[in-house]
Amino acid sequence: MASVEADRFETFLGEDLGLQVRAMPPFQRVHHDVQCKSMRTGHVHGIFLDRCALLAAPEVVLSPCELEYLRSRSIHDHDQDEVLIEMKRIDSWLCEYLGSHGWAAEHTFYSKRSLLRDAIALRPDLATP
Repeated sequence: MASVEADRFETFLGEDLGLQVRAMPPFQRVHHDVQCKSMRTGHVHGIFLDRCALLAAPEVVLSPCELEYLRSRSIHDHDQDEVLIEMKRIDSWLCEYLGSHGWAAEHTFYSKRSLLRDAIALRPDLATP
């Protein structure tokens, strides 16, 4: 049944919306969230860690770490620049922590989609269902 639904969705995207559709290889994603709340400002930031590995090629792995502002929990009005100042502080700590453990600490826009496209370009056999 899932295959029929996937076919209908692909048809809808291609024919009804006029989009180009290409199947990507399935992957497994393990996701961890860490929330950081500033006691001083009430700002809450999230650190999101993933491990994505292709099912057909488990050696193809992407492990991104993302930092995001989530919300503020405070009854006081704060300078909006404080959010960015705190994010920079957390980002600096995070980069230092990741680097000290031998993990890459560079900022990129490389995504799960980028990983899948690059994997197919290097190994076209991964694109076949």
